Amino acid sequence: MNKTGYVVIFLCCLFQLMFSANNNDDEEKVKEIFNKIVLAYGSPKSAPQLVFSDNEMSTPAIYYAKPDARIVVDRKFFDICKSLNEYAVDAMAIVLSHELAHYFNDHTFCSDFAFAIRNDNKDLSSKLKNLSKSEKIALETEADLKGLFYATSAGYNPFSIYEELLNKIYKFYKLENNVDGYPTKAERVAISGTAQQKIAQLYVVFQQGITAGKNGKYDEAIEKFETINRHFPTRENYNNIGAYYTLKALSFYPISRAAYLKPERFSYPLQVEEQSRLVIQKQTRGTTSEAQEIINTSLLNAQKAFEKSIALDPNYHNSFINLACVYDLLNNPEAALGTIKELPQNIQKQKRAKRISAIAYYHMDLTQKAEKLWEELGL
Repeated sequence: MNKTGYVVIFLCCLFQLMFSANNNDDEEKVKEIFNKIVLAYGSPKSAPQLVFSDNEMSTPAIYYAKPDARIVVDRKFFDICKSLNEYAVDAMAIVLSHELAHYFNDHTFCSDFAFAIRNDNKDLSSKLKNLSKSEKIALETEADLKGLFYATSAGYNPFSIYEELLNKIYKFYKLENNVDGYPTKAERVAISGTAQQKIAQLYVVFQQGITAGKNGKYDEAIEKFETINRHFPTRENYNNIGAYYTLKALSFYPISRAAYLKPERFSYPLQVEEQSRLVIQKQTRGTTSEAQEIINTSLLNAQKAFEKSIALDPNYHNSFINLACVYDLLNNPEAALGTIKELPQNIQKQKRAKRISAIAYYHMDLTQKAEKLWEELGL
């Protein structure tokens, strides 16, 4: 082989290596976006498999419920996203979050009816086909709406690029504006507007809840986050509901002599999501039976909320620490310590975990262990 032939082979190999490296970089970026959105959904369900396809596809991505849950992404869609420059990650987030909405909301209706439609009863078959079509439109609409919400929750900005992305997708995949069984292109744009408006409204409610909590209006704060949860339940919302129920109980909770003498040691490390760290505020404390009933009810409601938050994401450490505070306040310091010990070692060594552990040890009459932790904390 002459020198020119070796050069050609070398260049071809170099091109393949560069192409493979670029593909790997693209896949890693898409996986990062995928994982962030999965975390935003905060579901106890494990994530579906993420697959990349080189085969010809008629859509940028598709969710398969069976036999194993998976989302298949067309590699050609990478180039569409890149053409949107600084909005590339937002474009990918729109599509991934839409498909994840199908998965997390158990959208298997249409495929589940495939067998039933083959029924010999022609009248029933016709009704099922019509119902399946209308249901599919409803499910696609829900996936659009929730997909946009959770893409926003994950930190992306889907709205500024949504309509332009739709135009590119419809053009590249040669889709008709009116595809049977799907919302029309115009309806998808309208859904985006509706989602943006609803998210803006819920954000206002979120801020109102935080403000109410900071002002000690715990019932109002709880109501605000319960309102948000009726639309989009998240681990963070349940955590905040639990935190405000706990703070409500603490506003009636009698102060012990030890806590009175050294309040810095006995301030429960409750944390409201979104960086808003609330501390126990000095308020009028009640000791009547009515006040005790409010304390017990509030703490039990807080426990339920934190448990729901953890159920949505067992790796959400914030609610574990908050739940430990509630157990201690329910006169169960052993359960408080047990909850902390469920956390990874590196989290157990954090200040918040040590604070509630020290309080629990003290209430178990293990004062030496409590003192050791307080010394480590400089308290």
